Amino acid sequence: MPSLEINELIMLIIISIPAIFFPYLIKKRRDIMKWGLGFYALFMVFLSTNLEAFALPEFFNFLEHFFIMVAGILMCVTAMYEYYKKVLKGKQITLAYKKGSSVR
Repeated sequence: MPSLEINELIMLIIISIPAIFFPYLIKKRRDIMKWGLGFYALFMVFLSTNLEAFALPEFFNFLEHFFIMVAGILMCVTAMYEYYKKVLKGKQITLAYKKGSSVR
């Protein structure tokens, strides 16, 4: 039976802090909402890793690897969407210089 490792417990504590405050953060910044599913899948990875030491190690090991895959796919899809929306589809930056200014 796997044992609880201190580094896995510390990672769960560290990722729990933003997981708790994420609903508050999306009220302030709506643009990070699309990253939420991938972030919570990553939280489930660390939760499954720690629960694996207490009960049902095969089941939680499967969940850990499943949520690693889900988090990777969701983060990749979100990053591609952000790139499409902001770089490919977004407005091009135009620089407006004043007349007579010397730009080097």
